[in-house]
Amino acid sequence: KEVQGISREALDQLMKYDYPGNIRELENMIEHAVVFCRGSHITRQDLPVRLTQIPENALLDPLDLQDAYPRKVQAFEKAMLQEALKRSGGNQSAAARLLGITERHLRSRMEKTGMK
Repeated sequence: KEVQGISREALDQLMKYDYPGNIRELENMIEHAVVFCRGSHITRQDLPVRLTQIPENALLDPLDLQDAYPRKVQAFEKAMLQEALKRSGGNQSAAARLLGITERHLRSRMEKTGMK
């Protein structure tokens, strides 16, 4: 897949984010956008959900963080796996390639997220 650029709206959204995980987090977000990009340019819709759909009331009670974090991470991972499988027509090998992981790792993550 060849991505030729990024829309102004997507770039603005990337620039607004705080990046608590530093440059590695930015790299991960760009990789995600490239994987899910449907055209020749990355758009706001290709960016990870955490960048584009943060509601005003998204702050969590600190006491809920231990429970909320693992559930949210698992839900996000499951959504990515489902999207990759959808885009690959259910072909696990192709979905794994889209995500940049091995087919074995894909199946393992599917089991962990309750997809099998």
